[in-house]
Amino acid sequence: MNMQQKNRVFYPSPAIPLAPVLSEKSIKFSSKSREVNSILSNSQQIHVTSGRAGIALALEHAGIAEKDEVLIPAYHCESMISPVLWRTATPVFYQINADTSINDDNILSKITSSTKAIIVTHYFGRIQDLCKVKELCKEKSIVLIEDCAHAFFGSKGGVPVGTIGDYAIASSMKFFPCFDGGVLASSKHSLNAINLESQPISLQLKSFFNIVERAINYGRFGFLGKLLKAILKVKELAWNSIKHLRKSSGSTAISPSSSEGGYGLDQNWIHKNTSTPSLMTIKKSDYKRIISKRRANYEKLYTALVGLENAHPLFNTLNEECVPLVFPLFVNTPEKAFDTLKCQGIPIWRFGEFLDDQINQEVCPNSMRLSAHVFQFPCHQELTSQELDWMIEKIIHAIK
Repeated sequence: MNMQQKNRVFYPSPAIPLAPVLSEKSIKFSSKSREVNSILSNSQQIHVTSGRAGIALALEHAGIAEKDEVLIPAYHCESMISPVLWRTATPVFYQINADTSINDDNILSKITSSTKAIIVTHYFGRIQDLCKVKELCKEKSIVLIEDCAHAFFGSKGGVPVGTIGDYAIASSMKFFPCFDGGVLASSKHSLNAINLESQPISLQLKSFFNIVERAINYGRFGFLGKLLKAILKVKELAWNSIKHLRKSSGSTAISPSSSEGGYGLDQNWIHKNTSTPSLMTIKKSDYKRIISKRRANYEKLYTALVGLENAHPLFNTLNEECVPLVFPLFVNTPEKAFDTLKCQGIPIWRFGEFLDDQINQEVCPNSMRLSAHVFQFPCHQELTSQELDWMIEKIIHAIK
């Protein structure tokens, strides 16, 4: 499956962070700052290397195997499909609606005697209505997996995200200033039988250096950053040792591709846990700050961009229980604007930019439309007001 990744163009690195970076305000040791609704509200949870590793482990734990069919939304990325192929199962694509909600009727039409699991994605932090699909899965003994890669936090009707299905997965790297990390959680099944290996020392060191170095590169920490720069002078010495260990062990990858911007599934990293530096960052972060800052930044972007003639926000309102991953903007003529923004260093993301080769207008016109026209801009908690203002100015100019 080529996922339509032909003729990729390489752009300069973003001038401001696309994902959260560590700052002096990121960490809070009070446990009260973490008393919120999230995927961690599940009674069972394990921290893995990535969200895609979480999907792979969920499928493995559920016994998904060859000749089984797994229903996947037609609006997707490769990291949602590769775990199904790893289990030698068959992905079957179902339609989504124009507002990214799932098409329950189309899901029903896709179910066969071979259907063993359904993956439902909470796009951009918007929690799906799972009432019908949950009853359907219960009736037909199908495993329901909530893909919370876009929705680590939030709830619907007071019910925490990720607690409805048999399993839920999340991508910690999208919400926290960590190098690696994902979550597999459940309130229906014990995960005690899943054995995870510790990360090698090479990954532990790379995780630490990456977290600190990204923060410094984007000007976080203030005066403390100067001290940390001195600490990073030992990086090259440590890295030479890492390379030596890697060469002697015959290892081919020092870290999972998910931590390096790739979309594939590294089998060697499925059964490993989150690195210690990343896990400590996740567990000690200020969750309430993450939620409030993301919502405030989203609202600021909405107010500034809602009046554009050639584009409009994908969603009209921000539900009070929603914690957004990004700000999705539907652009009528996206080609030129996308290149302009990327070349200017604007952090821009296009979920579903490369769909599976099976997806076309007949299979799911909404997926094709969203894939081509929706830009996603960051609204994470570590953006400064100045960075938001600069990004907004560039977006308005490029879209006009």
